Amino acid sequence: MTFRKCFKSLLGAFLILAACAAFARDDNFITDQNGCRIYNPVPRPEETVTWSGGCKDGFAEGKGVLQFFLSGIADESYEGEMKGGYADGHGTQMMVDGGRYEGEWSHSKQNGQGTYYAADGSIYEGAWKNGKPDGFGTLRTPEGRVLRGQWVDGQFQREIEDDPNRT
Repeated sequence: MTFRKCFKSLLGAFLILAACAAFARDDNFITDQNGCRIYNPVPRPEETVTWSGGCKDGFAEGKGVLQFFLSGIADESYEGEMKGGYADGHGTQMMVDGGRYEGEWSHSKQNGQGTYYAADGSIYEGAWKNGKPDGFGTLRTPEGRVLRGQWVDGQFQREIEDDPNRT
């Protein structure tokens, strides 16, 4: 096969993959009442959304309130910063069960410092990565138990007295 034919084949394959990736990306976005798109990590049938903030190039942008509805009934909500249709920056997510996360977001996942208040009264405060506790953090249970230490991928690893990253 000549270089030119090989290059054309690779270019064709790349364009097909790029088109598939763009199409797949669209599957995870939901459009609000004004045509503004918001990333939706777990799309569900009969789900709708409203967004009170700005819209840039067809995607939610800036500060605002994002409200999800399931069959017309208010479901989870997010109040905070959005960028390119993703939760990005500081924000608060309210869950239907009463749980609440306040903190930093990146690409619609908890990333950075944040606090999760669970519906059962448990509180985790500390580092997050890819939507899970990861790094130094403290978990307080409703029974008064305290786990303070290192977390990896949502799992408690070992107790540490003080945050090793604190200066």
